[in-house]
Amino acid sequence: MDQKLASYLELLRFAIDDAHPVPECIKDVNWHELLEFATKHAIIGMYIPVVLMKKEKLKVEDFMGNKPSDEDVMEWVFEDYRLRKRNTQLFEQTTKAAEWFFQNGFRNCILKGQGNALMYPDPLMRSTGDIDIWLEGSRDEILAFTKKFYNRPHNIMHVDFPMFKDTMVEVHFYPSRLFNPYKNKKLWAYFESLGDSQFDHYVTSADGKYKFPVPTNDFNLFFQLDHIFRHLIYEGIGLRQLIDYYYLLKKCHREGFSDEEKKKLISLLNKFNIKKFSRAVMYVMTEVLGLEEKYLYIAPHEKEGKFLLNEILEGGNFGKYEQRANDSLEGVEGHVKRFLVLEKYKLRLLRHYPSEAIWMPWRDLREFYNRKSKERKEKKEEEQSNKNTSSTKD
Repeated sequence: MDQKLASYLELLRFAIDDAHPVPECIKDVNWHELLEFATKHAIIGMYIPVVLMKKEKLKVEDFMGNKPSDEDVMEWVFEDYRLRKRNTQLFEQTTKAAEWFFQNGFRNCILKGQGNALMYPDPLMRSTGDIDIWLEGSRDEILAFTKKFYNRPHNIMHVDFPMFKDTMVEVHFYPSRLFNPYKNKKLWAYFESLGDSQFDHYVTSADGKYKFPVPTNDFNLFFQLDHIFRHLIYEGIGLRQLIDYYYLLKKCHREGFSDEEKKKLISLLNKFNIKKFSRAVMYVMTEVLGLEEKYLYIAPHEKEGKFLLNEILEGGNFGKYEQRANDSLEGVEGHVKRFLVLEKYKLRLLRHYPSEAIWMPWRDLREFYNRKSKERKEKKEEEQSNKNTSSTKD
């Protein structure tokens, strides 16, 4: 890791940990480049209290002559305003979505999103995304209902439901998945067995304005870890999801998480082959974010943790900034050759997480085939349409 990235991470630790002293790197940080890094990982809100001097005990002299310029401040002020406005809007929409589906006969549960935002010291500082809502019922029942309003394509896990013009709602049949089909079948059975306790677990925002169902702490610890794991295997993951987990761990400790509950969680991790990954996450929690050992439910793994951290820093939020894959494709021509080269690149995960990574080529091959079939069908329909148009003119 180069010095610039190390300084960004040290400043992040200072931003979220009140006990951490002001780091010396603050005197050398380029505030615009920090904004670019924060954007890459969808964690702008974490740095705002530092840049705008809202963090308690932070003084002008702590910047050691590197206080943000007026231009820097304006960039961050705009992001502060945008985040607060967008989060306020999303809290309103999340509440409406949960109420609407409940009124239409579907108990439900908000996954991640604004449920996670409520764990933050300032709920309006979490970078926002879509609304993910898990509905009670079978895939067929849910699709039959959603098609009454929007006939949108769906995947194995959810269907898009554009009930708001500026926010996509993802209606989930299942909260998450594994790529290993044998493990995935058991995972979905596990989710279904705990549905009742999740659909009836409501939380209310501190100001009392918003109320909606979210997962229980024990469910969330496993589900969100699997969510991070799935995205790492499929596309990549950024720091926002790790910070979500950081605040979840602190919440569980604050509200009480017994040794017996920890044992049950570790048993689940073993069952679904993600125990090693959980230890990598614990390494990032302690070594990067500064979380104390008392908040952990399993011991960190240094080697796996360093690998995970490198993947995080390379890919950014959901792997959108990943360049290594593009580099491996440079000069490679032809769809099949490019597909094979890309699959070879993805197999770097095989020695770390074989139970999942080994299934990725089959999944990607199916997607590749489906995409090409769709393109051929659309081309054929277009040719037929042009032919019909030409015949009409004649």
